[in-house]
Amino acid sequence: MEAVVRDAVPGGLRGAVAELLREEAPIGVPPLPRRPVAYPATTVVGPVEAQAARTPDAPALVLAGGETVTYRELNASANRLARALAARGARPGTVVGLAAASRPADLVTALLAVVKSGAAYLPLDPADAPGRRERVLAESAPVCVLGEGVPGALAGLETDGELPTDPPRALTPHHLLCVGYGPGGRPTAVRLTHGEADRRVRELQEAHPLGPGDRVLHLGLPLWEFLWPLRTGAAVVLADPRWEGEVGTLVRELGVTAVRVASSALADG
Repeated sequence: MEAVVRDAVPGGLRGAVAELLREEAPIGVPPLPRRPVAYPATTVVGPVEAQAARTPDAPALVLAGGETVTYRELNASANRLARALAARGARPGTVVGLAAASRPADLVTALLAVVKSGAAYLPLDPADAPGRRERVLAESAPVCVLGEGVPGALAGLETDGELPTDPPRALTPHHLLCVGYGPGGRPTAVRLTHGEADRRVRELQEAHPLGPGDRVLHLGLPLWEFLWPLRTGAAVVLADPRWEGEVGTLVRELGVTAVRVASSALADG
């Protein structure tokens, strides 16, 4: 079960905001019914950059407490970090690990930066058993790990002096966007390409159109879906993952217009 609920106040979803990287399993949401639409293949990052150029002063992120980050600010921060990642070897065909961040906005910025560098991101759950995490890291061989709670992870990279403009990259729809590992047992990689993710996002947009003025809260979904609102001019609402309140309160306080939710977030519903 997955849905986009508009103008709803799901009062019973208590404690549904969990660590964003807890169950990336990415990719394993059921597909929407296939439509006879042939979408031109593209990467998922180009449309986000184009939207930032069209609406630089519109809110891209809405944080707990009501603070906003504009498209201009998010894009510039991600560009600087992408260039710092490139200096460490991030490029198409490589992998960068993403662990949890104390500030959700930092995680979204890191996600966008990895994608802008051309590398694929590898979600890492700090709660994983060390042996399993070591196997995942050994198999994927990331050029670095950004975030907190994972041995060797970098809380940040020095970006002073890096250009805020969109970085060049030889990225195609066939390159990987994400390398994910499902929970339990011996880890097995599930790989998602830019072309596959782009098709999925276009199908979602056709079924549940988002646009400027929308504020979208994501619950229990893979990180790559955060790129969907950002290519439409909508804003992503980011709750503090330590927040224990009721989602209905968050919806009212931050002006949420759409909730994108997976069944795992409805456990208390």
